[in-house]
Amino acid sequence: MESIYNIKNFILIWLICFLSACPLFGQVKKVKLLTQDDYGKWSQMIREGISDNGNWVQYQLVYDSGNDTLFVRNLKGKKVLAAAKGYDGQFFNGNSFVYMLPDKKIGISNLTNGREKKIEGVGNYQIADNGGFLLLTSNEEDGTTTIKVLDSDCTVIETIKSVSSFMISPDRNSFVYCHTDGGNKKVTLLAFLDHKVQKKIIASGNYAYFNPVWQPNSNAVAFLGQPILKTGSSGPEVFFYTVPEDKSYSFSMTQNSSLKGFDFNGYSSSSLIVSDDGMRVFFTLKDQEESSNKERASDVEVWNASDSNLYPYLKQSGRQWYTKLGVWEPLSGRILIAGKGKQDVYRLNGNQQYAITSDVFPYLPSDKERPEADYYVTNLLTGEASLFLRQVPFENAALVFSPNGKSVAYFRENEWKVYNFADKTHITMPSTVPLAYEGDYSAPRSPYGFAGWTGDGNSLVLYDQFDLWSFSIDGKESKRLTRGREEGIIFRIADIGNARSIDQSWLFETGKEIYPASAILLDAQSEDNDKSGYAVLSPNGKVNIKTFRDKKLSRLKKAKNKDIFIYRQEDYDLPPQIVVAHGNKWKDDVVFKSNPQHRHYSWGHSELISYRNSAGESLKGVLFYPFDYHPEKKYPMVVRIYEKQGATLHTYIAPSLYNTTGYNTSNLTSQGYFVLHPDINYTIGNPGVSAADCVIAATNAVISKGCIDSGRIGLIGQSFGGYETFFIASQTKLFATAIAGAGVSDMSSFYLSMGWNYSTPDAWRFEHQQFRMGKTLFEDTEGYSRNSAITFARDFSTPILSWTGDSDKQVNPEQSMTFYMAMRRLKKNHVMLRYPKEGHVIVDMVRQADLSSKIMDWFNHYLKDCPKPDWSSPE
Repeated sequence: MESIYNIKNFILIWLICFLSACPLFGQVKKVKLLTQDDYGKWSQMIREGISDNGNWVQYQLVYDSGNDTLFVRNLKGKKVLAAAKGYDGQFFNGNSFVYMLPDKKIGISNLTNGREKKIEGVGNYQIADNGGFLLLTSNEEDGTTTIKVLDSDCTVIETIKSVSSFMISPDRNSFVYCHTDGGNKKVTLLAFLDHKVQKKIIASGNYAYFNPVWQPNSNAVAFLGQPILKTGSSGPEVFFYTVPEDKSYSFSMTQNSSLKGFDFNGYSSSSLIVSDDGMRVFFTLKDQEESSNKERASDVEVWNASDSNLYPYLKQSGRQWYTKLGVWEPLSGRILIAGKGKQDVYRLNGNQQYAITSDVFPYLPSDKERPEADYYVTNLLTGEASLFLRQVPFENAALVFSPNGKSVAYFRENEWKVYNFADKTHITMPSTVPLAYEGDYSAPRSPYGFAGWTGDGNSLVLYDQFDLWSFSIDGKESKRLTRGREEGIIFRIADIGNARSIDQSWLFETGKEIYPASAILLDAQSEDNDKSGYAVLSPNGKVNIKTFRDKKLSRLKKAKNKDIFIYRQEDYDLPPQIVVAHGNKWKDDVVFKSNPQHRHYSWGHSELISYRNSAGESLKGVLFYPFDYHPEKKYPMVVRIYEKQGATLHTYIAPSLYNTTGYNTSNLTSQGYFVLHPDINYTIGNPGVSAADCVIAATNAVISKGCIDSGRIGLIGQSFGGYETFFIASQTKLFATAIAGAGVSDMSSFYLSMGWNYSTPDAWRFEHQQFRMGKTLFEDTEGYSRNSAITFARDFSTPILSWTGDSDKQVNPEQSMTFYMAMRRLKKNHVMLRYPKEGHVIVDMVRQADLSSKIMDWFNHYLKDCPKPDWSSPE
């Protein structure tokens, strides 16, 4: 059954009762043990949303079995729409709802009167004319698209066939499409006017038209046309049409002398862009590939140590991997290319009158994840180009443009600075508190964040560790807007966007606009992740906490036309709920509770613990209690490690076999295990040693509570956590067993390995990133050895299970193989699982279930004295 109203069907009555709050649940006798057979009862809640009028909420429940259901619930009554297998839903036209169904079907519901309509043969849909029309698309066998236009009564009023490409306007009041009509190639503009459609052909001829893009204010459209009959023409022509003036312009890329030596680069929507003011069209270019008649003497790969990049990178990109930006002014016919030589286009400023280009070639070859770069500014009105910033680290490369186009903010040398395009000045934002934090990577300090620009563009709002600060762009004034530091509360501007936006160009990104004269909604988070909530920064400068509790509050959304909010509330022992907050009162009402079967089980709880490492540094960890916890008993424990894990304190974790790393906290706690997530502080040059120090300290802190059987503690980690697991197990006998997934066992060989994900060397991970060595292998050979598990292979006594995907491009599976070979040669207790056709995590659901089951088998054997699983026995 695809949908119901008023819950008349018996099965849906049962379902809705379970999905609603039920006072009888508190009287249900609780089951002591959760088994794998029960896992399928749990769902994940995704895609919460609220209608523009604030009357309806939507959410989707996703099950391991695939029996997913999309729900729409009325906030003022008891009406519920339940669409089995429904997905990708949107509210439109006041009280209507549209959603996709399997087998190329769409559902359209009138939420007021309950009328339903199903339409088959639909691949996707878009909403137009403020919800007054729907566009339904379907892909045909010949590669074209058919578009059906439906009015507000869901009646098909227009069918358009043989469409090669199309785009709806940003205001959603019209769309343009390239199509074939009676054998003729055309571009047609269809406008929605007074609940009717009006069509106009804006181009036709011997061209294959494609890739239409709109001016942001919907007053103009550009598109490409590849000549069909012309010979010797390899590139397309660019067309520009202004809607109010009904005028057309065009130029040929191949016949314009300004573009000699360049080819059009790409045919996606991002390769053709119209400026906000409609005065310029931007397009991307690449150098023409030089043809060579030279016969290849050999197919041997030539890897030269002096190459700017590694051979696979150069081969993949054809040695021409930078993109140029072409600028065309349709009214004057002027053509300009931004940047010179090997400069790569980076971004346009807010009003698109300046282009930023970058040049990495002076810093190649590079030992970093991405090379440093010089940045240049090109004035698109005059063509003048000048150096803007020199040798910018990739980690601090983000430029935040003001929406008015006058300025750009950037982070450099531990400070925020503002560059004014008109007078070419750089102004530092002086601050009495640090606006950046010292990470434990050997890399430049990172900023706490950029909140946005004030609407007038004269100030920017930045974050420190706790608060929001306003700075005038002349550097003369600064003001702290919140007072979180005193109470240990971290304030950030909340993201409450709901609506789908028309595709925005990567070239046009600007900072968020903030209006201090209006109330600003804030996220609030305690420093130790113990509490979260929301607050409002009033125009008078006062911060009003609306809700702040020892749970995880997230995914805030606001009704477009009313002061009504929804958000998700959860805790480790509280399944996710949807909460509605009304206006200034913020009287929180729970309107939906997921996973009601949770109450049948003696679920564990979570708590923060504190401990100190050997350096005396105070650290936090999250301890999860087993389902059947009794204070007088001692329990086995699994320690799961990575870096900082405090954010998991209040996260609800549904039990499941389908886990990409085989690890699931609730799987373990339901089987009588304590689970510990300790935080780790690192020392540059000693990542493994410092990790071992912190993890051992955290484990001993929990043992001292008296609830853990100290002889039955396991260790588990994946990726960098897999590296830590390998190493820590080599340093202590505290753990009865360990499981390492996709980990590094030998730092020296990994340092010298190829990073196939990006076709770059892996050395940067050690010198500047997560492995935190801070020096090359050749500067600190002893340090690399001291922090490698393989160095201590002879001393291993802990039984270890390792796993890897044989197609892992993040961490070479040979790292797991190296450890396996060492254990085999030394006759140690070790089993390796090698999953075919899998990468850094396990994607195939059958293999996910296999890994999850094997991890549980392994821990049950070594920590609970269960029989040794057959799969782990030697042959």
